[in-house]
Amino acid sequence: MSLPIAQYQRGFTLIELILVITILGVISVSVAQVISLSAQIYITGAERTRLVSEARFIILRLEKELRNIVPNSVSFDASLGCLTYYPIVMSGTYTEDPFDNELHSVVFEMKEPTAGDKLVIYPTSPQSVTDNSVDYIESTVATDDEGNNLEHQYIIELGAVNTQSSPGKRFFLFNENPVSVCKETTSQGEALVRREGTSTGIIATNVSSWSADVITPSLRQNALVDIDMTLTSSSDESLAFSHEVHFPNVP
Repeated sequence: MSLPIAQYQRGFTLIELILVITILGVISVSVAQVISLSAQIYITGAERTRLVSEARFIILRLEKELRNIVPNSVSFDASLGCLTYYPIVMSGTYTEDPFDNELHSVVFEMKEPTAGDKLVIYPTSPQSVTDNSVDYIESTVATDDEGNNLEHQYIIELGAVNTQSSPGKRFFLFNENPVSVCKETTSQGEALVRREGTSTGIIATNVSSWSADVITPSLRQNALVDIDMTLTSSSDESLAFSHEVHFPNVP
C-alpha cells in the first residue's frame, strides 16, 4: 500500500524562517557598517591629504616671498592678524658717495623699477624702511670716459638727497605699497587674504587660526618668521602646522 504524496512534502517552519531572516539582517548590518566605515576612512584621508597639500602651498608661497623682502621690513599686527612686508623690486651695491641725489650702483639683475618706487639704504626696522627711503626717478647705464657702457653699472636718479649709508654699501628698491597677508572673513568663510596695492587674492580658505612671530636678528641668530596656522575642513577635520622662514636681515 503506497503512502499519500502529501506525506513526502516538507518545508521551512516559521522558526527556521525567522532565524534565517535574523541572520541575514545581522550580516547585512555588519556589511553596511564595514562599507560605511571604509567610506568614512577614505573621505577623512582624502580631506586630510587636501589640507596637507593646501598647507604645503601656503608655506611655499609665503617662504618664497619672505626670502625676497627688504631686510627688517616684516612685521605682524596681532590685533589685525596681518603680516606686512616690502618685497624687493631691485637691489645692488653703490660704488661712490651715497649722500647725493644720484647713486652710482652695480646691479647684477636689472629689473624695471617704476616711478613711485622707493630706494632705501640700511633699513634697521619696518619704520626706518619708510622713514629713510627716497623716491626713485629713473636709472641710466653708466659709461666710461670714452662713452662706452659699463656692464652692470647704472646711475640711479633720486627725488631727494639720500641721508643713509650702509657698511655693506647695499641699497634696495621697493614699491611704496607693502604686501599684507591677513586673516579675514570672506564670502568663502575665514580666509587668508593677500593684498598689494589694489590687487587682492585669497591664499587659503577655512583658516580657523593664524599668527606669526617675527624674531629679530642677533649676533647668534638670523631673522626669521615663525608662522602658525590651523586649517579646518567642512567635515571638521583640522590640521595645525608651524613653520619657520628665514629671511635676509643684513642691510
